[in-house]
Amino acid sequence: MLKPTLAAALAISLAAPAAPAQTTASGTTSAPAAMAQGQFRAKAIIDRDVRSSDGHNVGEVEDMVLDAQGRVVGVVVEVDRGIMRSDRHVMIPFDRIRMGENRRIELPMTRDEVRAMPGFDYRD
Repeated sequence: MLKPTLAAALAISLAAPAAPAQTTASGTTSAPAAMAQGQFRAKAIIDRDVRSSDGHNVGEVEDMVLDAQGRVVGVVVEVDRGIMRSDRHVMIPFDRIRMGENRRIELPMTRDEVRAMPGFDYRD
């Protein structure tokens, strides 16, 4: 479940302009469905920088992992391991991420803790 701070930040920062009314098959006009408070689009965090609790940029969000019911359970982060070392992917539980300044994703983990996480077999 989204933490209130993340949900509120995303809902406020991602409010979409109103879409025009749509005509249904019966010829009546209805307003399109809108996102509910606390909902957001996945692209709001995809490709965002991820910063550790000790102030290091550790990588960026590549994808989101959903469970069988369609709930987001984790984010896949491509971890930057430095020059001449291959990047790798880890999955961060969704309830551990926070939206920080400039829409950067912040983790309550140090860079070393993120790098020590087991790799995630990420295939498109």
